[in-house]
Amino acid sequence: MPMKKLRAWFLRLGGLWRKEFREREFGDEMESHLQLHIDDNLRAGMNAEQARRHALIKLGGLEQTKEAYRERRGLPVFETLLQDLRFAARMLRKNRGVTAIVVLTLALGVGANTAIFGLVNGLLLQRLPVPAPEQIAALVIQSNGAALGALGFSYPQFVEFREQTSPICEVFGQALGRVNFTSDAHTDLLAVSGVSGNYFSALGLRPALGRLVLPDEAERPGEPAIVVLGYAFWQKRFGGDPGVIGKQVRVDGKSATIVGVAPKEFRGQFAGFELDAYLPLSTEFPDASPMSFWNTRDHHVILSLGRLKTGVTLAQAQTRFDVVSQRLAAQYPASDKGVSVRVMDERLARPIPYANNAFIMFSAVFLILGALVLLLACTNIANILMARASVRSREMAIRAALGGARSRLVRQMFTETILIALFGGFAGVLLGAWLSRLMGSITLSGFPLRLGFGFDWRVFVYALAAVLFTAVFAGLSPALRATGADVNTVLHQGGRTDAAGSTRHKVRGDLMAAQVAGSLTLLIVAGLFVRSLQSVESADLGFDPNHLLNVRLDPSLNNYSEAETTEFYRSLEARIRSLPAVQSASLASSVPIEYADGKQSVYIEGRPVPSGQRAPGVMFNNVDPAYFETLRTPILSGRAFSETDAQSSRRVAIINETMARYFWPAQNPIGKRVSLVSDAGPFIEIVGIAHDGRYRNVTEDPQPYFYLPLTQNFTAERVLQIRSSMPPESLISEVQHEILALDGNAVIEDIQTMKQSLNGALGYFMFRLGAALAAAMGFLGLLLAAVGVYGVVSYAATQRTQELGIRMALGASPRQVLALLLKQGAQLVAAGLLFGLAGAWALTRAMSHMLVGVSPSDPLTYLSVAALLTFITLLACWIPARRAMRVDPMVALRYE
Repeated sequence: MPMKKLRAWFLRLGGLWRKEFREREFGDEMESHLQLHIDDNLRAGMNAEQARRHALIKLGGLEQTKEAYRERRGLPVFETLLQDLRFAARMLRKNRGVTAIVVLTLALGVGANTAIFGLVNGLLLQRLPVPAPEQIAALVIQSNGAALGALGFSYPQFVEFREQTSPICEVFGQALGRVNFTSDAHTDLLAVSGVSGNYFSALGLRPALGRLVLPDEAERPGEPAIVVLGYAFWQKRFGGDPGVIGKQVRVDGKSATIVGVAPKEFRGQFAGFELDAYLPLSTEFPDASPMSFWNTRDHHVILSLGRLKTGVTLAQAQTRFDVVSQRLAAQYPASDKGVSVRVMDERLARPIPYANNAFIMFSAVFLILGALVLLLACTNIANILMARASVRSREMAIRAALGGARSRLVRQMFTETILIALFGGFAGVLLGAWLSRLMGSITLSGFPLRLGFGFDWRVFVYALAAVLFTAVFAGLSPALRATGADVNTVLHQGGRTDAAGSTRHKVRGDLMAAQVAGSLTLLIVAGLFVRSLQSVESADLGFDPNHLLNVRLDPSLNNYSEAETTEFYRSLEARIRSLPAVQSASLASSVPIEYADGKQSVYIEGRPVPSGQRAPGVMFNNVDPAYFETLRTPILSGRAFSETDAQSSRRVAIINETMARYFWPAQNPIGKRVSLVSDAGPFIEIVGIAHDGRYRNVTEDPQPYFYLPLTQNFTAERVLQIRSSMPPESLISEVQHEILALDGNAVIEDIQTMKQSLNGALGYFMFRLGAALAAAMGFLGLLLAAVGVYGVVSYAATQRTQELGIRMALGASPRQVLALLLKQGAQLVAAGLLFGLAGAWALTRAMSHMLVGVSPSDPLTYLSVAALLTFITLLACWIPARRAMRVDPMVALRYE
């Protein structure tokens, strides 16, 4: 029986599309039966009228029969819905202007929200495209409870944790890096990941082509170098050629073999970045010396994940890792004391495994800002629909007087709102997709940035939820109010609608105040992000980034010896300095922000490191004598390096102010000595103190830092820094020409201005992205608030036209009328400002970690934004109020 009923229901549903044909067919059949009975009655001697009446009686009434047929053959609920949809479409087509405004307003709100949610979804919510991704956990190393973040594990620590936690978790890891990849005489600088042998097997990945790194390789220094290409890089660099498998290439000047291509859907474990290639750790770190990556516990570069065994929870894994951490701390107190591992959901440690992840809060703040934009759009739509409901109250009253049930009328108006919300939502999704593609086109110097994640089911569900919320929020109240008015009162009022001070005016006034409050909150948050960006950009970097060009080179890729490398750089500096626009040039193993070396243990002469403790690590750089002049970093005390600081002379160093204060407080460090090897030396004499700077990123706190002369600390890979009197971009071709003139096979790893470097991930990029997003939403909020205020005041002035005419006829001046309307608008704006300030203060409490150089309660931002919003909203009040005061009193009295 249930199957028969279900079949009948589907047949009736399908019959809706042939309803007219079936009714016409049935009507013709009934008419033929009726005519047969009429003919029989005529032959029986009845007249025409009697024959028809008796025939109708016998058939039970033709119209009743037809109605019963409709009930049996149709689905009344669906028929009514289709009627409502057709009527709603006609009403929307009839009011094209209102429809266009509502659709555009909703499209802006939904588009902004879907774009932001799509970004957050791609960065935080989507799991890794691997089998059983819920089993993947991030392993974040901490020191005394503080996250070390991207510093990660040393290789010995990684091996010990992997071995001692294997019963409950398979630990695997990677070390990020950049390598020179040479194929077919063309060299690319790639963002790569050096992976452990079990990296791909633990993730459960299969190659798109060839094979991946195998579990029994990757961790033996000296084994043959291999490369697994990222799918996107394989497509871009080799055009998807399957013949690359087995191809011989060079990685940092050393021979390597391409063995496979990673699967298309896997772009690396770092959300937002797409790696170009994957190397075994043995390929990325070929050095097997006692102080190398493989043996030292101070080289923290491995970022680790773990696949939990089936049935193991995060809490159980955390207990096991705590036990291992305590065991290693007792075994290696100098390096592991206070070190622990936090086991957490992999998604919560994005974009890199970092326990104190501010990115989650960053995402939450922008989702709240997006929700505020949507709320502002909803209030605008609600005001528009409220005004339409007031206009249509007479229509609803007439329908009710003719027998229309209130529920039926509410459903009809709500159907119109749903339909227009769906149109706006569809336009919003298209806008969001375009904005997502726009974000996906953003490039980042030095990193393979990927912000275009596309839309999955979560984004569409989110957009649908936003549309339904809009329909309910903006449509239900106007529908209830339009159908809830007293019929007699509405019909008695004729064409007149709301009076001033009516409930509908109060509701629209409350919505207007809410718009002002939401807009103020958006603008204050945007203002704080912009002020933070200004603070970062104006901060003292310790060097002058203007008119500076950086060129990274490595002659060892062409098998240069140490002597040949030194001569190459000496000749190149001389050539570059001879160029007309060049003011100075220097060489260094790294430059601030973009290329930063690791830390070096420092032993102070006369201060032995206590047993069980390790020497403090300090960042450093190898530079030539012209470095400080080229970067314009002041030497505050002592001297800079000179040509006499040669390999055969005494070893020297220059420290920065923070290192001087940290190691020698209230002392003059000039002449003091340190060692980079042990308490016993050999020692290096400090000959100068340089101005503090920013070394790893533009927001770091002052860090100890020291410089060594390149002549005493040889490195083959160096950065040539050129300061010019003209835009440095104009020098690029000349510099490339001079390099190739020295060696036609020279590999230029990278060439960019310091300004471009500062726009990278460690520079201003995140601040500029945050400020741009916040400013865009703040502008949207301001625009929606101004339109909303204008609409409310304009509509109120229109509805009060007759009242204003009476006031002017009784002697009120136009200025008094203007003051009356402005006063009411100003009161609502003031209320909105008050609530907006409270809302902004509450929201910005959560932003303190995202702001640099500006307080979340920055009075300048609050006052300037409030003043701007006040001016815009009062202007939006003044325009319709001024138009209202110019109405002729006689025209106003005849209004409606």
